[in-house]
Amino acid sequence: MHTDGPLLILAGAGSGKTRVITMRTAYLIHSGIPADSILAVTFTNKAAREMRGRVSKIVKKGKSKPVISTFHALCLRILRHEIEVLGYRKDFTIYDTSEQVSLLRTIMSDIKFYDRSFKPEAVLEKISMTKNGFAPDNKDADEDPVEEASALLYPRYREALRSMNALDFDDLMVLTLKLFRDHADVLEKYREQFKYIMVDEYQDTNRIQYDFIKFLAGKRKNLCVVGDDDQSIYGWRGADISNILDFEKDYNGTVTIRLEQNYRSFDNILNAANGVIQNNSRRMEKSLWTDRGAGPKVNIFKAGNTEDEADWVAGRISSLIEEKQVPAESIAIIYRANLLSRPFEEALRMQKTPYTVVGGTSYFERKEIKDLAAYLKIIANPSDNLSLLRAVTAPKRGLGPSALASIGDYARANSMDMFEAFGKASNNNKLKPGAAGSAEDFYALICRYQERFSSGKNMGDTLKELIDEINFRDYLIALYKTPDSAYRRIENLDGFIESVKHYESVDRSPSLSGFLETMALTDLVEEKQEQAGYGVTLISFHSAKGLEFPVVFIAAAEDGILPHKKSADTDEGLEEERRLFYVGITRAMKELFITYTEHRVKYGKETPSLPSQFLAEIPDGVSKTLDRFEEADPEKDKEYVKSLYEGFMAKFK
Repeated sequence: MHTDGPLLILAGAGSGKTRVITMRTAYLIHSGIPADSILAVTFTNKAAREMRGRVSKIVKKGKSKPVISTFHALCLRILRHEIEVLGYRKDFTIYDTSEQVSLLRTIMSDIKFYDRSFKPEAVLEKISMTKNGFAPDNKDADEDPVEEASALLYPRYREALRSMNALDFDDLMVLTLKLFRDHADVLEKYREQFKYIMVDEYQDTNRIQYDFIKFLAGKRKNLCVVGDDDQSIYGWRGADISNILDFEKDYNGTVTIRLEQNYRSFDNILNAANGVIQNNSRRMEKSLWTDRGAGPKVNIFKAGNTEDEADWVAGRISSLIEEKQVPAESIAIIYRANLLSRPFEEALRMQKTPYTVVGGTSYFERKEIKDLAAYLKIIANPSDNLSLLRAVTAPKRGLGPSALASIGDYARANSMDMFEAFGKASNNNKLKPGAAGSAEDFYALICRYQERFSSGKNMGDTLKELIDEINFRDYLIALYKTPDSAYRRIENLDGFIESVKHYESVDRSPSLSGFLETMALTDLVEEKQEQAGYGVTLISFHSAKGLEFPVVFIAAAEDGILPHKKSADTDEGLEEERRLFYVGITRAMKELFITYTEHRVKYGKETPSLPSQFLAEIPDGVSKTLDRFEEADPEKDKEYVKSLYEGFMAKFK
């Protein structure tokens, strides 16, 4: 019911914060505030979709709707309208990570930068940190070769993006913030539009996101932020916990409300979580509680070595599934890093237990999809040289590196886009007639499809026509040698066509650029957690945030792994590792198992292990040490087991 002025909602794990934002949005609208003046910002497409769905169910249909969006989707929306004042065209392309790497490699080749001591990905990470104003402590920065390389390459990288009318993911926020700083009229326009602002997961905001929100809030300060400082686990990528800890200082007159009732977990699990997290000094005091009852105690098991741990976990899971009828999908194995998944995968296979490893290759990262996306990108943005060079070689058209270099030289000499130089290839004296003909044929192909896609209608069918015209299926069969090996790749083409058709069916004003935006934001923003859903889920702590499972196994709870050896040297690092453990504990709804080993294989050698120091912080009375041969679930009453899991089973179905 709070409306005007700053509001801080400290929402503990499982306390229903999404519902709070939903109901507050509804209350604002019912209070007479125009829906389109309300903005709710979150980090993932999944959260935004969930919020939009909930709001639509409780708010009467009207002409206007609140804007519920991710940070990056909101910035993209603003840039599509305003970016021309920054010297870009509105038909800009968004480059994903692999395209950024490809561009950087091209730049390094052009300036003959052949240092192989580091990967381009490392340079891009430094560039991203620079863009986002995040500079982690590094005493040896002056002697860091990656730091030196990024300082050399960043200006060239930035200029290359600009020349191709392209943005990388960081630019969506960086350039929007530049708009607000340099163009007061643009800022005032959006301040007038968004008079009531809500931000979800505020503890995960970085400096640029903080500044962006502060600009929008302006003098009204009708800003409501929801978050949990105890779940701030992304400091390594720039999230600044002080944004939420200092909110009351930044916004005078803040009303602070704590949500401490947990609707997810049993009391023993919450007491374990509370006992651990209270050892952090940089936090706002709160304590989770529930009226769901004590539930089973937290189970702690010591294994002999890595394989022993995996075998024990897989055996316990098999028992839960076969004897207690627990759905495999209601069980998760959570670990500090993805490299720890291998022994669990092998053990689950031995037990013939289905599983999903979260963090696999994204659908949009598959080669055949990226090849087709390159065609769509060059159709939408003729200045996108990177997509042009990819499309023209998939399939090959008799245009080798020397021919493409010649076309590039001709474009630069005549101050034109490379795509335009394709259309004038017959004027290029350095090209052979066959190559010139191929270049002009490709130019004509793209021009035809620019016209076909321009209407925004039947784009799925148009894409199918393009695939047929360039014989893309035959290209895949030739590339992968046999129809059988190419079968899944060809299946993916049909899936891509369907994704275009789905976009057309749900978007009110479909367009090719709109589809590419949807694809880019899904690929870049969508949390890997959305891959979960089949069998037992194997997932890292970072990816598990926001999820919940009736049964959770936290594996490898050992010093050097949790807390990680690189983080345990500083108070800030140790506290973030403790928050990571807290997040893992609070994913569990019904039962929690924590395992560690006496010996673990590291660098090819079996070395002694010590249990995580965080285990000693779990209060007495809420946990028990399991014997190797103890029954997986001491409760024999089938009605108990049924009641324990039927809620989740209904939800899962």
